[in-house]
Amino acid sequence: MCDAPDELTITEPPKLHVAPPGHSRAGHRAFGWCSRCPDREVWEELLAWRQRDNRDVGEGSAPDQMPYSSREVEAVSADG
Repeated sequence: MCDAPDELTITEPPKLHVAPPGHSRAGHRAFGWCSRCPDREVWEELLAWRQRDNRDVGEGSAPDQMPYSSREVEAVSADG
């Protein structure tokens, strides 16, 4: 007869992700940097999150496209 419990009882402390004060822990956890880091911009972090999400759902790296032109593009096209 075995005296071992049926369930695994090993418990590890949760992994602690840290970032400098005022920085995004999620950004540092995902990419190792965030938009608050030196030489980084908000658009870079936004693009990184979009690319990560697209990859996770199996979409390619093709940019998002509108099925029709925006009003701004139509206005510029009409002027030129």
